[in-house]
Amino acid sequence: MDVGLSGFTAVNVGSNYEEPEDLHEYFSLQAPPNSNIQRKPAALDDTTAPMMLKRLNHSFLLAEVTVSADFAMDHDQAGLVIFAGALPSPSIAQSPVARRRSRVGSETLATGKWAKAGLEFARGELHAASSVAISTCGADWCSSARMPSPLTTFDPFSLTSQSLRIRFERVEESLWISYEIPTYNQSQSDYYQDAEVLGSRWKQMREIMGFFGGVEQKGNTWVGCYASRPMDFQPSNSWEEVDELIAEFEDLDIL
Repeated sequence: MDVGLSGFTAVNVGSNYEEPEDLHEYFSLQAPPNSNIQRKPAALDDTTAPMMLKRLNHSFLLAEVTVSADFAMDHDQAGLVIFAGALPSPSIAQSPVARRRSRVGSETLATGKWAKAGLEFARGELHAASSVAISTCGADWCSSARMPSPLTTFDPFSLTSQSLRIRFERVEESLWISYEIPTYNQSQSDYYQDAEVLGSRWKQMREIMGFFGGVEQKGNTWVGCYASRPMDFQPSNSWEEVDELIAEFEDLDIL
């Protein structure tokens, strides 16, 4: 679904999805159970996660966004995603039960590369994590940092509700992924610090060498945001439901 005149396309969202006023300022995605971005060893891509993507008509340079969500289920995740070479076919909006039954049928043969990075709730901990698929052997997973825990049980800071700013950057043929933990109590003078000081806040997550190698950049790169709740939901009764993961995105920049 094309989103106004913004050049973005909303993928795997419901028919009642409300278009945001300004995508670059703020928008949200709702991820139902059984939604994912994953590549299996048999070179099959599962791309059932809701996404907001922009197809680039120029070589990719950089993308940044701040993501936050109230994570609850194992492997809940949200962040930036980039596809290079080919965009898997979007799935048709379905109920959680129908989506699970048709996941095998909705998988497509992998023909391109993709990378995703952001916040992921895994084994009771919140991670700054990434996953990359550049071959037919499947996708990897990497945790670069565990997010800090509350100081006390009465601390208003929530373990499962945090914000993270993610950056994708092209350096020659490689993709560099970095992250920054936003702080909202900075003084006004912080906004006037030089570029070297501001840059030191970023921590490099990983480098994917050759990610853009062999890919015609113009028209073959899609970049944007995603939200995913991969939990395998199998309701035993028709009235059983699981809430959707609501992920919020702010200050999106794509160059």
